[in-house]
Order: sequence, then structure tokens, then C-alpha cells
Amino acid sequence: MATTQTIGGSGTLFVGEDKSIRLGPVLNRAGIPVDMTGWNIEFVVSASDSSTEPILTRTATVIGVFNPDPLANTQEAEVVLTDDDLNLFRGSNILTGAKTYRHSWKRQTPNSETVLARGKFAPEKATAL
Repeated sequence: MATTQTIGGSGTLFVGEDKSIRLGPVLNRAGIPVDMTGWNIEFVVSASDSSTEPILTRTATVIGVFNPDPLANTQEAEVVLTDDDLNLFRGSNILTGAKTYRHSWKRQTPNSETVLARGKFAPEKATAL
């Protein structure tokens, strides 16, 4: 079951910075954590949901320890974005207004390609670089 999440906005993500972005834990329909060990997970950012070419694609690393108990599960997928990665985006500011992109986290395991999460990706621009 894919979740919806917004990444950025309200001073949390800026063009030209290094940033670690995480997804997790992944839950099944019953709300129980799912073990992501061995999964190939991609983080993709595009101009829109209908864009055929992504602006950025990165492979996530599964970190933490899986536990079926939601309170003890620390497993997440993590992508580290560099300043060069975030310089690919035109951020919003007071003068130019909002520029929002779309992101998704995708499980790319053979015979099990699944969208895990999707939503807005909204980097901001603080100053000219």
C-alpha cells in the first residue's frame, strides 16, 4: 500500500545542500512492518507524475533493524542527496513562487515492482549560489 508524503517545504529542504531522506517503516495493509531486507528500492524525482524522464534517480540503502513489533522496528530506506543532486532543481522563493516536483519510492525487485510512497518534492532556495 503506497503512502503519500511531502518532502521539503517549511525550511526543510534547500537547493544546493546535502540531505539524507528516509522512507520507513514500510507497513502492510494491516499496519504491520514489512521486512525490506534484500529489496532494491529506488527514489525517483520527476517534474510531474506524467513526465517520462526523471530528473533524479537514486538507489536507496536499507538501514536499521527489522522487527515485526512496530515499536521495536527501526528499518528504513535511506537516500543521501548531495549538493550537486539538489542543484538540479529550481527551488521556490518569495519572488519566483513555489516550484513543486513529484517523487516516488519504488521497490524494483524482479516480479515485484511496487510503488511504496509518492508525493510532493518541494526544495526551496535560500540565496543565489
